[in-house]
Amino acid sequence: MTTVRRSTSLITCLLTAGLALGGCTDSQRPEATGKGTIRAIHAVPTGSEVTFLIEERSLGNLSYKASTGAQDFDDLTYNFNFDSRIPGSTSLSRIATETVEIVPEMDYVFALTGTIASPSIVLWETEQRQWNGDETTFEVSAGHLASGSGQLDVYFVEEGTDPAAGMARGTLSFGERLPAFEVESGEYEVIVTTAGDPASVVFNSTSRSYGERTSVLFTIQDADPSITTPISVRRVDPGGSTELGDPQFPPTRRFFNAAFGSGSMDVYLDDDFVTPIVSNLEYATVSDDVPVPRGESTYTYTAAGNPGAILVEDEDTVGINTRGTNFVTGEPDDLEVSVFADNRRPLSGFGRIRVNQMSTDFELVDGYVLPSGTDIADETPNLSRLGTATSSGYVTLDPGNYELTVTDAGEKTVLAGPVAVAVSSGGIREIAIVDTADPNVLEIVVYD
Repeated sequence: MTTVRRSTSLITCLLTAGLALGGCTDSQRPEATGKGTIRAIHAVPTGSEVTFLIEERSLGNLSYKASTGAQDFDDLTYNFNFDSRIPGSTSLSRIATETVEIVPEMDYVFALTGTIASPSIVLWETEQRQWNGDETTFEVSAGHLASGSGQLDVYFVEEGTDPAAGMARGTLSFGERLPAFEVESGEYEVIVTTAGDPASVVFNSTSRSYGERTSVLFTIQDADPSITTPISVRRVDPGGSTELGDPQFPPTRRFFNAAFGSGSMDVYLDDDFVTPIVSNLEYATVSDDVPVPRGESTYTYTAAGNPGAILVEDEDTVGINTRGTNFVTGEPDDLEVSVFADNRRPLSGFGRIRVNQMSTDFELVDGYVLPSGTDIADETPNLSRLGTATSSGYVTLDPGNYELTVTDAGEKTVLAGPVAVAVSSGGIREIAIVDTADPNVLEIVVYD
């Protein structure tokens, strides 16, 4: 296994934070003779966004599971750093540092693991594959970064092949990486099982075509509640990383009735008008998660109990293993559906809120998310000019008690609130702004 795992402390990291790339004079720096390849992976399941740096030069910002693109650097010694915002701070802090002497034609993967408060760096150092130009094979490897999982077997098989004893490419514990192996270009699936048990399939990807003379790394990471698979498997290419899908676990949608005056609704899928996937969805309420097919489907919204009374039809293309919320909004004779992807991954030390503006009485509103008891009179809205059928996206906050007030855009005229919104560490609050019978008053619905 090609693994080096090092724990780092904040104190040690701060001691090296002042070293800047190129800080030595030309006469002091050794002469480079070649280059190595550098990239980083964010593998902290509850961690906020991190920045990966070589000395003090940023190589990219990373959300959980993401990878920076591969970059070449001279064969010198550098400090590789991870920065992130920690609770109680408004700026980035140095959380981890690894000092590495780069060797020519080597590939270095820095995986940030553990927690933001107590991080570790898993370092994978491997030789770069040099291609002659006439090969028909490609190179494959896999690494285990799922701290919540035990030992796992990894299979790389042709489409439709079931795992069996003796077929696994290797067994991995957390932090380990399989030695690279080569296979002929073609269609393959990635399968992950419990170690020693081919029948205990944890993940089985869709089939994908792989071209010759390429190098692919697959990473196994902890589950992300934003997707429906029990673990995350990603394909890491020179330009970054991409989530693999597993058709065993269907995607989900929630449905929110924000169409004032349209009454309760049923939702039907494609041509099945016998059994609704959602029944009697009242105004200003949201359904539970509903498994739906991946790909393009037609969702028909009807008056509750009357499949012939069609209110609106919507074609929605659903990504494999994703989660999302469909909002129905608009006037009764002119409804529309807006779909927003859900991010349900908790952040340790932080909370998040998302405000979805579904009012048609007001095309633009301002939102004030302020500590409880704060008067908005002298404050600037932190969610400004939210348009109808739009979302604020997820806003990260320190844990605490807040109030949400909604006003007409650019004005201090209160349309709704203040409504108490308690934000806990790791908590996510989903909020909708909807119309009421009074055209001058809106309602704030906290539904998560």
